[in-house]
Amino acid sequence: MFAPLDMHGEKRADLHRAARLSMLHDRVVKRFDKVDHSADAVEMAAVAFVEATHRPTIFIAPFRPDGKPQTEAGWTLGL
Repeated sequence: MFAPLDMHGEKRADLHRAARLSMLHDRVVKRFDKVDHSADAVEMAAVAFVEATHRPTIFIAPFRPDGKPQTEAGWTLGL
């Protein structure tokens, strides 16, 4: 009978598993970088939203006889 052509199948399998693990590690690190970048963008958008909507509460409208402010459609209270 002929001898097998490759006597080092286990070594090759170990190298293959190590290479796959290394590639998987690199993909996980890239994904974490993308998630971190996206989280930074969300935080910046949240800060911009808070700055855009945060105004001191000022009632310019006169008060009604029952003590409640008179408001019109589209007015905000400056949250």
